[in-house]
Amino acid sequence: MKTFGRDELLAFFAEIDDLLAEPAAIEIVGGAAALLAYGASRPTKDVDCFGNLDEQIRRAAERTKSRIPIERAAVADPPWDYEDRRRPLDLHLGKLAIWVPERHDLLLMKAVRAARHDVQVLQQMHAAEPFQLDVLLDRFGREMGQATIDSRILELQFAYIVEALFGAEAARKVRRET
Repeated sequence: MKTFGRDELLAFFAEIDDLLAEPAAIEIVGGAAALLAYGASRPTKDVDCFGNLDEQIRRAAERTKSRIPIERAAVADPPWDYEDRRRPLDLHLGKLAIWVPERHDLLLMKAVRAARHDVQVLQQMHAAEPFQLDVLLDRFGREMGQATIDSRILELQFAYIVEALFGAEAARKVRRET
C-alpha cells in the first residue's frame, strides 16, 4: 500500500486549500497529525479525521493530484475534554483550517489500538519532544473511562506504550496507578 510523507501531506492540503470555494476546517488524528505537528517521520497510508468530513473538503480531496485517502478515523477514542486542548496547525493556508489533538491526547488515542506502527510513531514523537509521564498518567486515569475497548486491554496497551517510551519501571507504575 502506498504511503505518504510530510511533504506529500503538505502538498495535498495546499491543493485542497486552492480548490476550496469558502473556508472549511478539518480535524486530523493519527499518523497524519503526528507527521504534520509532532515530529514523526513514519509515512502514513491515509489521513484520518474526526467528525463528519466537510463535503467541500471531500470533493476537493477527490480532485487533487495527490489522491491521498482521507476518511473518518476508524479507531480513535479520545480522552474527555480533548476538544479543549486541540490546536490549529499554522500551515499558511488560505481557506483550510487544520486542527490536531494535543500530543498527549494523540498518544492516548493511539493506545486504543496500540499497533506496532502506532508505537513507532509515538517513539518518533517522543524523540522529537518527550512526553510528560505525569500528564499521561493523569489523563489516562481521569479521561479514558469512556473508551469503547475493554478497560483491561486498554490498560495493557497503555502500559506497553509507556514501557516503549519510558521503560519497564514506568510501565509498572501504570499498573499500580490504574
